Amino acid sequence: MIARKSIDEVMENARIDEVVADFVNLKRRGSNMIGLCPFHNEKTPSFSVSPSKNIFKCFGCGRGGDSVRFVMEHEGYEYVEAIRYLAEKYGIKLEETKADAETLQAERERETIYKVLDFALAFFKKQLTETEEGQLAGLNYLKERGFRTKTIESFGLGYAPDQSNTLIKEAKKAGFTDEILKRAALMNQHGGDFFRNRVIFPIFNISGKPIAFAGRQMVSSDRGPKYLNSPETEVYLKRKVLYGIYNAKKAIRQEENCYLVEGYTDVLSLFQSGVENVVASSGTALTPDQIRLIRRYTNRITILFDSDPAGIKAAMRGLDLILEENMDVRLALLPEGDDPDSFIRREGLANFQQYMAEQSKDFILFKTQLLLKEAAGDPMRKSALVKDLVETLARIPESIKRSAFITECAHLMKIDEHILVRETNKAITEFIRQKQRGIPRDIAQSEKETQDKIFQEEAKTASASVVGLSELTDAFQERDIIRILLNYGHKEIPDPGFSSLAEYIFASLDEILDDFEHTVYKKIILEYKTMLDESKAISPTHFTNHTDPEIQHLTVELLTTPYEYASWEEHDIPLQIQLHPDENYKLDAHNAILRLKLKVVMQHIAENMNLISKFQEEGNEEDMIIHMRMHNDLIKIREQMTSQFKNVVLKV
Repeated sequence: MIARKSIDEVMENARIDEVVADFVNLKRRGSNMIGLCPFHNEKTPSFSVSPSKNIFKCFGCGRGGDSVRFVMEHEGYEYVEAIRYLAEKYGIKLEETKADAETLQAERERETIYKVLDFALAFFKKQLTETEEGQLAGLNYLKERGFRTKTIESFGLGYAPDQSNTLIKEAKKAGFTDEILKRAALMNQHGGDFFRNRVIFPIFNISGKPIAFAGRQMVSSDRGPKYLNSPETEVYLKRKVLYGIYNAKKAIRQEENCYLVEGYTDVLSLFQSGVENVVASSGTALTPDQIRLIRRYTNRITILFDSDPAGIKAAMRGLDLILEENMDVRLALLPEGDDPDSFIRREGLANFQQYMAEQSKDFILFKTQLLLKEAAGDPMRKSALVKDLVETLARIPESIKRSAFITECAHLMKIDEHILVRETNKAITEFIRQKQRGIPRDIAQSEKETQDKIFQEEAKTASASVVGLSELTDAFQERDIIRILLNYGHKEIPDPGFSSLAEYIFASLDEILDDFEHTVYKKIILEYKTMLDESKAISPTHFTNHTDPEIQHLTVELLTTPYEYASWEEHDIPLQIQLHPDENYKLDAHNAILRLKLKVVMQHIAENMNLISKFQEEGNEEDMIIHMRMHNDLIKIREQMTSQFKNVVLKV
């Protein structure tokens, strides 16, 4: 494990402009630097780097963070790998913490598994190109399939000889034990090679390390499967891996789309033909972990199917998971008799791209049309179709997007849109309840109220969006307080009662801190207050490096802006009536606090008016008079506050 002080040293030395400049051509613009975003395809720069705040932010795709986050996103590294990369870049020697003997032994063994898999990769590659058996059986097969030398090398293809223990013997000579070979899934239960007489397709993790292998049979036989895959190991979990992701990740970012196919050779053929943004699920059902892996690089998946109706219907059952991750899913049905491999070999890149542009359809609309074709005018089957479809619609987390699909599907099915809204809302209720069944009993009750509230808001929005957008909760005032606190809280102010702007803000908000409604805003302000009370040094980097991803993301959002202030001073035109915005934080904070307090007062007025109406209906004159007086007091407070603004118009 890396010592905390070493991580801190890396964070202190890693300059975001220097780290990003290794991958992106940056140009100076005011106090920041801009360039073309490496995470999505763009022609006009929207990628901004702030050397003073040591963060990056793309105002096109939304990605942002510090140096570690950039390396993780760009290179697909885990956190520790990114720290090691930056340590090497800045010549920092990492200190490892002392762990217990069992932990250290486990780490050493895990590293040895990676080493023996690397050894196996080199062995299989050598067998393919440097042995007569490998060239005649394996290399000839690959050449006959049309795979060029560059493709074979790029994907590390190899060959496993027909002898029973060739790899095992070589690995033992290199010092690897039987136990490690078994744990790496390279040795079978009889002590021989796991793979024999097969073309080998290495499976790499996101960082490019071999973690498993797949072997294709050279001759048709009933003795074994056509493809043999490594079983799961300590470093290989099938549900978290996609074949080809290491080779495809850069192209997926650039194209803002990921093609998903079934087989290894489909990936190779498409990649070789110029479609590099392609991965395979290797014949398994798509898992949430695999979907999230794709989502790190794009929000769009295009799935390629052959024309087998049964296969399509079976495959679509698992695609609701993609919708739950709020991703765009498109399906493309290839001509009858074709798979991705055969299609692109025959048609070439240009025709493939044209076909995808014309034939790929949104998943939900594709499913609707497929089910309608099956129903063929049968009312009973159409009823079942609606039930199947609403199960899919209920998985869409964004109410606006869901409403748009409801409108389109209702039109295609020729049914009343309000019926589809109602049935979808029922499905959302059931979906939430199903999720709750997986929650431990001791926390289920506390989360039930939250889930019910979420559903009520979602259902209200889905219904309202048929005629217009529902009213959204206004958290602007809270957000503005957090923005000022993160940007300027550490600044000194010309007030003898406070040493920093943060102290002034907390003194002014003391009585309404508990009224913060937004969960993440409340987390930040309470953590900031705790650190301030404990006299800890606070800087924006504490929150940009935060372990909570929501806090980290929000901090980057609030510390960056796509705009630059005009530099009037450079033209000898100084500001006459106010300070520069970056120096006007005391007034900014005062106004933000006033707006938040005004919001709280308006809420109290609304609540009090409800009580007055209630007491009036009950004929309770005594309590009604008390609350009428309270109403007058609240109105006076409101008027005192609004008098301090010149441009506030209240909605009464």
